[in-house]
Amino acid sequence: MAFFAKGKKSNNNKDVATVTTTTTAKNTTAPTSAATEISKNITIQGNISGTDSVKIEGKLIGNIEVNNVTIGKNGLVTGSIIAQKVTNSGRVEGDITCNDLNIMQTGYATNKIHANVVILSGEILGEILAETSINITPTGKIQTTSLRSKRITVNGTIEGKLSASELLEVGSNGLVNGEISVKNIKTDEGGRVIGSMAMYVEPTTNTIQQKQPEVIEATIEEK
Repeated sequence: MAFFAKGKKSNNNKDVATVTTTTTAKNTTAPTSAATEISKNITIQGNISGTDSVKIEGKLIGNIEVNNVTIGKNGLVTGSIIAQKVTNSGRVEGDITCNDLNIMQTGYATNKIHANVVILSGEILGEILAETSINITPTGKIQTTSLRSKRITVNGTIEGKLSASELLEVGSNGLVNGEISVKNIKTDEGGRVIGSMAMYVEPTTNTIQQKQPEVIEATIEEK
């Protein structure tokens, strides 16, 4: 930092400016933790990795591997994401692997998703593996060739193939249309389940040829 002060008068009675510069030493023992932010109208091409957080309001072409990722409404990621927690209000065109995934109402994701818990208020187009649970809110939409989870709660819309190893719960605003494999199913008044339905069978590794479950064409509509 530079400081300017008026010095003593010289012999010719003119003011002389004195400049003093101070330097702050860097702290090498305790590095600070700060989020990396890509602002709106900024495009970055390259990978980001580390142990902190990333917030994206602009465009990133590349992969991300950090603890927490937040994508704003104007944010776009073209690449894969690996993190503990991902909150998406923008658009992700690539695979997502995380523990907690929250896709907001304006959020969109495509390709493959592998998470422990998923809350969806936006839209997903792709394959989904939610180890513990996935909750589709009234504004949530899924088009998938494979959705697998222990517990699937639907108050929005699912189209495609899905498998619930513990429970499929369809709320009053929910619509499930496709090929369904469930262990237990609960449908609230107004909920709709359309398509083929089969009893969920635990996968086995020691069976050479597994008998296919009986498929029943079913349409369930409660008003």
